[in-house]
Amino acid sequence: MKRSILFGKYFAAVVAIALIVQTGCKKEKGYYDSTPVAGSGNLTAYEYLKSKPGIYDSLLLVVNALGYQQTLTDSSVTVFAPSNQSFKIAISNLNAIRQSLGQAPVYLTQLAKGGDGITDPKARNKANRDRAQLDTMVSMYILRNQYTSTDFSVGDGQSVATVRNNYPMHGQRIYGDAEGHVGGGAALIEYADTKRSLFVSNWSKSRTSSVDIKTKNAIVNLMNNDHVFGFDSFVSRMTLIPAPPDVINPKTDSLWVVFPAGSGYTDGQVSAGEIYKNLFDNTVGTKFICFISVQNNWYPTLYWKPKVPTPVNSYSMTSANDSKQYNRNGRAWRVQGTLADPANDKVPDAQWVTLDVRQEQNWSSNYQLRRWDFNNTVAYKAYRLVLLQTGDGLNPPDQLFQISEWTMNYQDPNQ
Repeated sequence: MKRSILFGKYFAAVVAIALIVQTGCKKEKGYYDSTPVAGSGNLTAYEYLKSKPGIYDSLLLVVNALGYQQTLTDSSVTVFAPSNQSFKIAISNLNAIRQSLGQAPVYLTQLAKGGDGITDPKARNKANRDRAQLDTMVSMYILRNQYTSTDFSVGDGQSVATVRNNYPMHGQRIYGDAEGHVGGGAALIEYADTKRSLFVSNWSKSRTSSVDIKTKNAIVNLMNNDHVFGFDSFVSRMTLIPAPPDVINPKTDSLWVVFPAGSGYTDGQVSAGEIYKNLFDNTVGTKFICFISVQNNWYPTLYWKPKVPTPVNSYSMTSANDSKQYNRNGRAWRVQGTLADPANDKVPDAQWVTLDVRQEQNWSSNYQLRRWDFNNTVAYKAYRLVLLQTGDGLNPPDQLFQISEWTMNYQDPNQ
């Protein structure tokens, strides 16, 4: 009898402990399934944003000013909606820079208005450029077609295009934290401005707070309040001094490369598809590669003859896919122009005017765009880029030079 009583007490204690453990250590729910939010399906994306007064007023302001209202009303799109706070952070950052430069503050209404009513040509051009930059940034948050968070769940996510300019963005489904479990919460989207870069390390990423809000014509995702409108490029875009336009037109202009006599060098010799014309195809995915020999004074020369004489006061080159690893970037060169008519490369050197000379140039990465300016107002009939040195300056025989893009530019002094 005594043993039975003891066993009963022992059993009761075990049951009590088990109940306490079960109650205090509730099983984790694990990953949450993301399902479209109900109750917004009778609204368009534009109406949904308007139904949240005090939250998306800034977004609606620029949407109305830049002509996105119709898109958010009747087009099939995905929206990543930044809140008023996102715009506030961006504008505050911009005005902090402007204050340090002794400039007056600027506000979102001014940026959205552009150059309307501004009489000074330079100020009007600047305001219109700012409005165009604002347009590009607003478009980053509106994608062609509808995507739910599940569409961003495969592998490393999905590349997507904006409704204007087809600007490349990227989305990847992730999970928030919940109940002490890292990654055990609701589905979110890590949304990224790719900056047109092939390298993920160059992307600017931000997260949503809510996803998959279904409207009549769109899927709406809400950006975190700490997200900065424009990702990390708002200030740089609004303080940008734009690159002057490229004046090379490969459809109408003459373009050719000349290799020194006796060198045996030819276009496409190193690799059949990596030829001179690739410099003018507007993509860093292709390149031009050739030999150069300082020891033998064999300097390849790149020629451009515009259809009509054209002034140039700036130029750029973009390094290629593996230039840095193999020391193939240009180290020294000179840019020249001539008033003679170079139907071929027989124009005497004396008739070429040196406009710019660069030496000991260093490049920091592959796909790096670099620009150089010089003073010139003369409309020369032709220009040439004479390659003098490449790599690290050690000058072994038959060293390789490569770039992916070459532009010649002109900046109007009044712009």
